[in-house]
Amino acid sequence: MARTVRMFEIVQMLRAARAPLTAQSMATRLEVTRRTIYRDIAALQASGVPVEGEAGIGYLLRGALDLPPMRFTADEMEAIVVGLSLVGRTGDALLAAAGESALAKIADAAPPGGPCLDLGGTLVSGWHAIPPGATEARLLRRAIRDERKVRLAYRDAEDRVTERIVCPLAMLYYVDCLLLAAYCELRGDFRHFRHDRIERCEPLDMSFAAHGHALRRRWRAQNREKIPAMSG
Repeated sequence: MARTVRMFEIVQMLRAARAPLTAQSMATRLEVTRRTIYRDIAALQASGVPVEGEAGIGYLLRGALDLPPMRFTADEMEAIVVGLSLVGRTGDALLAAAGESALAKIADAAPPGGPCLDLGGTLVSGWHAIPPGATEARLLRRAIRDERKVRLAYRDAEDRVTERIVCPLAMLYYVDCLLLAAYCELRGDFRHFRHDRIERCEPLDMSFAAHGHALRRRWRAQNREKIPAMSG
């Protein structure tokens, strides 16, 4: 979940709450860590959203908060439909379902009189050449969001299997493969793992949140030329 979307969801939860919400309750619902919620709450407060409370007690929204309706041009609407429909080409069924759900939410929230989100006017095929993997991509995406280390059993191009503890940093979606970018403790450097060669993935109770931003920045700097399709 993108940070802007997550912060919007936090505001929606606070608007609907009749009593203070704890960071843990929000973290559980959004499938993130409490540290992430604390950072998002601080960002909301800094932007002027009237969130009151503190860690260990809970948070609530003071006063009215009017969120402007989403307004998109016709071209923006078509970009949304095409972009979210292309998620089906990742081979990740859960991600594709989330894309369909997001389209439905946008259609429901679109103000009357604006461009129509016509789901039948722009169609995208679901074809892709990404080979299936033994590990659910959802586990890797969650580890990236939570900045939590994972233990991988990985089969390389020479058919050798090694066990590694890595800090997962990003998922790279290509037409013919899905890569996990991570800092590998075994190699002491950044590595890219093909999803279809990950034979086992075990989330660990080991956070790298204190170093996640710096690791991701270093990885991007070292690989910007090697991975020209990298974005976001």
